[in-house]
Formats: sequence, structure tokens, C-alpha cells
Amino acid sequence: MRTGTDDHTEPGSLVVDHARHPGLGGPAPSERAESADLGPHGAASGCPPEQRTDDLGTTTASPASGRRSRSNTVAIDIPTDIARKWQEMTDLLAEILRVPAALIMRVEPPEIVVCVSSESKGNPYEPNERARLDTGLYCETVMKTRTPLLVPDALKDEQWESSPDVKLGMISYLGFPIAWPTGDIFGTICVLDDRANQYSKTYQTLVAQCRDVIEVDLKSIFAFEARLTEEARAKERLEQQVAERTAELSHANAQLRRKIAEHERTEAALRKVAEERRRAEEALRTSQELLRAIIDSSTTVVSVKDIEGRYILVNRRFEELFGVAREAIVGKSDYDVFSREHAEALCAFDQRAILAGTALEDEEVMPHDDGVHTYLAIKFPLRDAAGVPYAVGGISTDITERKKIEAERALLLEEEQRARAAAEAAVRMRDDFVSIASHELYTPIAGLKLAVQGLMREATALPAGAQRLAGMAERQCRRLVRLIEDLLNVARIQAGKLELKLEDVDLRALSREVVEDFDVELKQSGSTVTWRADAPVVGLWDRARLEQVVTNLVLNAIKYGRGKPIEISVAADGEMAKLVVADRGIGIDASCVPYIFERFERGVSAQHYGGLGLGLYISRRIVDAHGGSIRVESELGAGAAFIVDLPLRRRRHALPTEVSPPAGGPDEPAG
Repeated sequence: MRTGTDDHTEPGSLVVDHARHPGLGGPAPSERAESADLGPHGAASGCPPEQRTDDLGTTTASPASGRRSRSNTVAIDIPTDIARKWQEMTDLLAEILRVPAALIMRVEPPEIVVCVSSESKGNPYEPNERARLDTGLYCETVMKTRTPLLVPDALKDEQWESSPDVKLGMISYLGFPIAWPTGDIFGTICVLDDRANQYSKTYQTLVAQCRDVIEVDLKSIFAFEARLTEEARAKERLEQQVAERTAELSHANAQLRRKIAEHERTEAALRKVAEERRRAEEALRTSQELLRAIIDSSTTVVSVKDIEGRYILVNRRFEELFGVAREAIVGKSDYDVFSREHAEALCAFDQRAILAGTALEDEEVMPHDDGVHTYLAIKFPLRDAAGVPYAVGGISTDITERKKIEAERALLLEEEQRARAAAEAAVRMRDDFVSIASHELYTPIAGLKLAVQGLMREATALPAGAQRLAGMAERQCRRLVRLIEDLLNVARIQAGKLELKLEDVDLRALSREVVEDFDVELKQSGSTVTWRADAPVVGLWDRARLEQVVTNLVLNAIKYGRGKPIEISVAADGEMAKLVVADRGIGIDASCVPYIFERFERGVSAQHYGGLGLGLYISRRIVDAHGGSIRVESELGAGAAFIVDLPLRRRRHALPTEVSPPAGGPDEPAG
């Protein structure tokens, strides 16, 4: 069990080894060792490579010696049965003292090894962990002084508060040195705790007795190893005598064989050198021929010049373009081949590449029989094994045609930009004309509309023929008003002035009102309307704008329906309202569907059907402004169905903020 603070042992003090020094307060001076380099309990085991006596008195032997020294205790292995006995001992110590770790450490200079580690809970040390002997652990002091050591609480002791064992959580320590019969240090037996622990005298005595048991085991192990060593030495002496006799008998023959073998090796080495040289020369020739073939097959101009600007190598393309053989140009400079102006430019580029120390890219102009050509040239320095530039290489590609194409392309681009600007100006002029014309037409039409409406109020007093003519005039006036309003709406949309005035609107009731306004047109076309609208569909919409959408879709169905029934459905689907206007008329060609909602686009020929081609464009922009969508499903000759999806509620702050002109003016929304 743990001891309390009543054990009056100073932190970090050496405890008395009562088993060896009864009645004494410390070890004899003769038993203290010099300072040793000790390390943390860490890594995997092994033996040092050469024999030496370290500061702890342990001795190691070189493997080449072929025998074990009497003091070569590091090389002695611990038998399995004794190791099992020590394991049981450490497990029992950890259990009795109630500590996380009980260890038997073994020094193997220049390292220390965890020889045995208790299989107790919380033990951070693993068997065979190994580390250097130079960090001043608890066990280092025990082996260095050859005396027991008690550290009750390292956290309160400046000497031990930075110990590597503290980093593992082990803050208290009790350890005893273990020695071989020769006096060499074997290592330590120690217990460590993750809490402060005074370790009572009883626990100290128990650990000391365990140490004595281990030293008795070491004595028997050492005696057994000594016998094995002596037997090995006797066998070694006998083998040595046999070897000496055998060596004397075979000495002469061995000398002869060595001379023969040496002669054969010399001849083989000479043959090998000659073969390697032949292969190297052949590989060099092959490589040079391959490089020459690649360079000569290239359509680019390749050249290499030395630092002074004299040609070392040129390819076939260079010869063809500049009319000079490679044998004739080697050793000459650019001044011997080109005009002074071109030669100075080429040399200046070479020097820039050498000074930059890296590849540079630039355009060069070179004279040809058909005129000056432009080349995209890459120049780069070539360096020797010491990194010093000795030449400059060049690869040049003729880009004359590319430059011409780029110039033509730039000219075409400039012309295209001018044409586009002219087209955009024409479109702006057209839009301005449409806006001005629609505004100018609206005033007389508004007066005409009022006159016709007054005439219709007095029509009951007119003859039947006059009433029919007045009704026809009213319908034509309404049609003209719709055309002008379409032009005004296009002008507003282009100017970004399409404002929505939201209110609660019943889409079903609105659709019925629109259809009723076209009662005469339906009778004239011969079409009938079938309704699928079971309940009101109320949403937050602009009534006047939505009426324009329904009007455009119904007029389309009447115009292109060929007198066949028209089906209109209005329904709510979750948060959306759906309006479908379907006819069984001429339908729309599939190639026209993607463009049917654009300005002035039509699905049929303008020669057979009137209109400006603006109704569907205006409808799509109004639906988009409400946050909805419009699409068409059609098959040529089988009719068309226009489908409008509208959100029932739209957030007001997402709407345009443009203010509409005063009511009654030319910009008043159609309704």
C-alpha cells in the first residue's frame, strides 16, 4: 500500500541499502562510480560494435574477437526461465506497492534497455525499449553512484522536475543498483508512480531483497557463461592448431593458385575494359546519329554557337534556308553569313541568353530569297560539368504565316467590331423609332377610342347596319390599341421600366373576363372554349400585366387554332398557380420553339398571319417579372399548349422600383 507523508525522507535523497550496509546512512566511497551518460527508457535492443569499458564498469567485446571476455557481461543473455521469474517478480512488486510501473533496467553502453517491465495498468514502459545514456534519468543516478535513490515528488524537486520520466507522468521513483559478480553494473530495479510517493522502509527493503534475488541469479548465469567460455576457448585452440597445420600443407599450392587466378583476372579485366570501351563508343555513335537525325528532320532551325559566337553545329533546315553547308559554316560567325544589321541582332540575343543563365524567347527576323521572315526563337546557354557556359543553343520556328494570319484576323476583328457597332446603333435607332412612334400614335388613337366608345353608347338609336359598322370600328380600334400598347411595352422593357403593381387577383376570374371580351372573335373563328377551372386561384400579381399575358395567349389560340376547340385550365399546385391555354391548330415547328419568346420572332410566315411578333416576348417578360416561367409544348399540325407557372406570393422588395408615368399618358399599362 502507499506510504503517507509520515515517512520522513527528503525529496531526491538516497535511501540506505539496509541489505548491504546495515546501520549506515549511505554507500561507501569505494562503491561510487564516475559520472555516466544515461538516457530515457526508450527504443529496441542491440549490442555495441566494439569492446570498451564505460564509466559504469561494464565491458563490451568486439564480435571479431571470436571469444567472450570474463568481464564481457553485456553480451550475456538472460535465460528464459529466469526472465519469466523476473517478470513475475516485477508484476508482484507493482501489485504490492500499487504503482503503475516496476522495471528491471539493463545497461548496454552506450544505451540503456528496459529488460523487464511489469504488466500493470498505466505502465508507459515497454520491454526492450532503448535509448542513449545521456539524459540524466533517475536510473542514471542510481548506476552512477551505485546507491539507491528515492524521489518522492519530482514536481517539487528542481533536480528532477525536467526528467524525461516526468514527461511520461512518472513523478516518484525508488531504485536500487544491480551488479554482476564481477562488480560491473547490470542496471537497476526500480518502481515509479504517477503520484507523489514516499515509499516506506518496508517497501524499500522489499525492493532491495528483489535486487538481491536478481544478483543471485546473475551470479549463477555468470558462472554458467564462464564454463561455456572456457569450453569455447579450448575448442578454439584445437581448431587453431588444425588450421595451422592445414595452412602449412596448402601454403605452396595456394600461392600458385593465387598467381594463376591473378593472371586470369588481369586478362579478364583487360577484356572487359576493351569491351566496355567498344560498347561506349558504339553507343556514343548511335546517340550522335540519332540526335543528328532528329535535328535534321526538324522543320525548325537549330544551331549551336560557342561563347565567341562561332558556329559549332547547324541542322539541315539551316542549310536549306540560308544556302550554306554545315561544313562551311563551322567556325564562322553571323557576320560571315548575314548582313551586319541581322548579325548584330542575332549576337545581341545570344549574349542576353548567356547573361540570363536560362532559356529566353523572342522574335527574330531573318533574310530569305523571298524576303524577310519572322522567327520565334528560343536561345539557351549550354554548360560544362562545372556549370560554366561554353556555348549557346538556338531553336527557331518560322512564324511568318502565323503573323500574317494574326494580322488578317485583327483586321477582320476590327471590321466585325465596326459592323457590330453599326448594327447595335441601327437596333437602338429602331427601338427609339418604335418608342417615339408608339407614343405619337397613342394620342390620336386614344381620342379615336373615346369617340368609338361614345358612338357605341348611342348605337341603339342607329339602324342595324350602322350598329354593325360601329361594332366593327370598336373591335378594330381595340386591336390597334393593343398593337400600340405592345410597342409601348417593348419600349418599357428595353428601358427597364416594367413596374408591377401587386394586388390580390383571381386568375380564374381574370381569364374568364378576357375570354368574354373576345366573344365576337371566337364566333368569327368558329372556335369554342372548354374550361377546366374548379376553384378560384388567388395570388399576389399585377392585374393589368397578367391580363396582357392571358390576352396574348387567347388571341394566339384563336388566330392559329383553325376553328378547333380551345382548352383553358387554371389550377393551384402547392405554392404555384398554373395557367394552360391549348389549341388544336397548326402547331409550331420544333426549330422555332427555342426562339418563339424573342422579340419579333414568329412561328409562322408573316405573309399568312398578321401581327408584330411581340405578344409572346412581352408575356415572357411579364411572367419573369412575377418570378414565374412560361413554356410551350407543341407538335407541328397538332396544336400548341402554352403553360404559365406563377408563384402565388412574391416578396415585394424583389420587384423593380422604377415609377410608372401618370395614368392616362402614353406609358399607361395596357388593361
